[in-house]
Amino acid sequence: MLQLVEDALEHKRIFRRARKSNWLRSLGIVLYHLGLSLRDASTVLQTLGEASHEAIRKWYLRCRHLFLIRSRKRKAIAVDETKIKIQGKWMYVWAAIDIDTWDVLATWVSQGRSGFEAISFMRKVLEQCDNKPMVYVDRAGWYRWALNRLGVPKEHRTFGPRNPTEQWFGILKQRIKRFYKRWPHNADIEQVNCWIKSFTSCYHIKKGQVVLC
Repeated sequence: MLQLVEDALEHKRIFRRARKSNWLRSLGIVLYHLGLSLRDASTVLQTLGEASHEAIRKWYLRCRHLFLIRSRKRKAIAVDETKIKIQGKWMYVWAAIDIDTWDVLATWVSQGRSGFEAISFMRKVLEQCDNKPMVYVDRAGWYRWALNRLGVPKEHRTFGPRNPTEQWFGILKQRIKRFYKRWPHNADIEQVNCWIKSFTSCYHIKKGQVVLC
């Protein structure tokens, strides 16, 4: 994963300045992504070159630009949402995953969970599709209303085809547990959206998926 991240940073020229090597940045990004705290990752990097925990935080957030999903025809996708706590308040993470490739097509954090949020999220998802694929959802009413409005075919499933979203949420929550009571320190909803996009980008790279474009 380390080499893949470094290659992606180099190819996409994420960092214009050469004050730190992309190898050092990649190491900090990977250590943090895999579960170390920002301060612990910074401590490791101190033996190789100066890097503050704030620098690693900024490097990680830049990762959201590393992996791009290309729009194409898709057979079916799974869509779901889960609750997370941000600054003591429950909010919702939405995710859509291609059930054939397991690509995370879109993520979004919202304060509410209704048909309005569902239709907003599905519009983001359809930007990654050249067609209107079958969408597997649970029986929540907000999906039914949103998908009917968009003219997207749907099927209610509890397990099976919706397994990719369940597994991805499991991976995400396992990482979030490392934050204990604080989701990235003093983060607001916009910052959490950026963090999850970076997490998703690194998730794809960890799987060996790198789109150099």
